[in-house]
Amino acid sequence: MEPIPPRRGPGRVILLNGASSSGKSTLAKALQRALDEPFLYVASDQFVASGMLPERRDGEGPFAWWNGMRPRFFDGFHRCLPALAGAGNDLIVEHVIEFRAWRHCLARLLEGFDVFLVGVHCDLAEIDRRERERGDRRAGEGRSHVETDGIHTFGPYDYEVDTSAGVSAPLVESVLGAWRSRGTRRALV
Repeated sequence: MEPIPPRRGPGRVILLNGASSSGKSTLAKALQRALDEPFLYVASDQFVASGMLPERRDGEGPFAWWNGMRPRFFDGFHRCLPALAGAGNDLIVEHVIEFRAWRHCLARLLEGFDVFLVGVHCDLAEIDRRERERGDRRAGEGRSHVETDGIHTFGPYDYEVDTSAGVSAPLVESVLGAWRSRGTRRALV
C-alpha cells in the first residue's frame, strides 16, 4: 500500500486566461519548466484529448455538446481545480474564462487559495494566423473569445502579458517575477 503523503497545505494556482490560440499552452509549459518547484499543468483540452468525451451523436439529445454536456463538463473542470490544489498540488491552469459567471464560479471555488490570475492577450490577426496554422480549431474561435465573449472584460488581472510576438524567455521571467513578488491582494475575487 502506498503511504499517504505528508500534508503541505493547499497548493498555489497560476491561472492563465486568454483566447484560443493566444499562447496559453506554450506559456504554461514554459512556466512549468522555469519554476524551481513542481507545478502540475492542467487544461480542459487535456481532458478532451484524453478521449474522455463520448462521440457526439445528436444535436439536441443527451449527447448534445453545446446545450447538454458542455456546461456540465466545464462545471466539473472548475470543481477539479480546488480538489487538486486542496491536496497540496501547485497548479498552472490554462483556461478560456468565457463567461462572467465562470469567473464568479472560479472565484467562489478557489476562495482561500493563493491564485495568481494572468491575462494572456494576443493580437487578433496573430490569433487568426495561429488558428490557420494549427488546423484544429474552428476558424474565428479565438477572435470570438475576445470580440464576442469579452473574456478580458470580466474583471482585473494580477498580471497581463501580450504573446503576439511569441512566448520568449523574458516574457516568462516577467510572469515569474510578478508571481514571486505578488502581495496578498488578488484579482480573482
